[in-house]
Amino acid sequence: MPKICLGEDGFLKLTTMMQPRREEILNFAQREKFEGIEIHSHWETYAMGLEGPLTKYYGEFGQAIPGLQTGHLTGMYPALSDNPTVRQCYIQAVANAIRFIDAIGGKHVSITPPWFSTGQTQETYTKNVKRFTEVLQELVSVAERYGPVLAIEPEPNLILNGGGFRDSIEDVKEVLDAIDSKNLKVLFDLPHVNVMSHHDPVGFLKQLKGRVSWCHIADNDMTLTAIGTGKHLAFGEGNMDMEAFFKALKEECPNLEWLMIDTWECPDPYPVAAKNRQALEEILKKINWA
Repeated sequence: MPKICLGEDGFLKLTTMMQPRREEILNFAQREKFEGIEIHSHWETYAMGLEGPLTKYYGEFGQAIPGLQTGHLTGMYPALSDNPTVRQCYIQAVANAIRFIDAIGGKHVSITPPWFSTGQTQETYTKNVKRFTEVLQELVSVAERYGPVLAIEPEPNLILNGGGFRDSIEDVKEVLDAIDSKNLKVLFDLPHVNVMSHHDPVGFLKQLKGRVSWCHIADNDMTLTAIGTGKHLAFGEGNMDMEAFFKALKEECPNLEWLMIDTWECPDPYPVAAKNRQALEEILKKINWA
């Protein structure tokens, strides 16, 4: 059975400076029997030399660190910049994250595509997908040297959403086919994919042919947040057939090691995370994913 971890990203407050303390999140994770944390830059610095103390601290709460998120780096260093120096800054920053997660024994680094801007022609959109693919190729070379898997997270408001010219799955398959590496896969965020697949996440999943290394789990009702990402809801508040999805995930990705409970932009993430973890565990037992 895959292990269940908690995402620190779900506790980030975008509209207020009143952020929870890291210790509060970790106490909650321990109390609710999570086995690990996908760390986020708001609470952690990905700097070599900190790996020992960081691993020890999380271990005190019974939490492994299987992966980390690098979405903030896409905003700091635009990966689609016409300036090659800026693109190299992005590549170097993500490369540092790869080395860091490897040093603490983790296996996963999320890759957030650049923001999608409206008004692009099909030509400029195709050019942007190609440029992002070239950036990923350099990062995959780093990941292959160290071992962690890079997992691209398609979202409704980001490049690889199809650009209004085709479906997102075509963009995602194009990138994966262009970079044939075991160190590049997909971060399957269920709410995002529910929207982008037109309420057919199982169909989207099957087209990936097992090339999924990480999942963000929540329900969704085909609606978006104010910033254009899929709403992450408590199980039962959306319109998704969770049992059918996890049966398909078990079939397509039987060796998946972790599932992450994601409460991104939930007004009160604690009860949603607790409910979803319990519901997910019950589904995994019911479908005999041992």
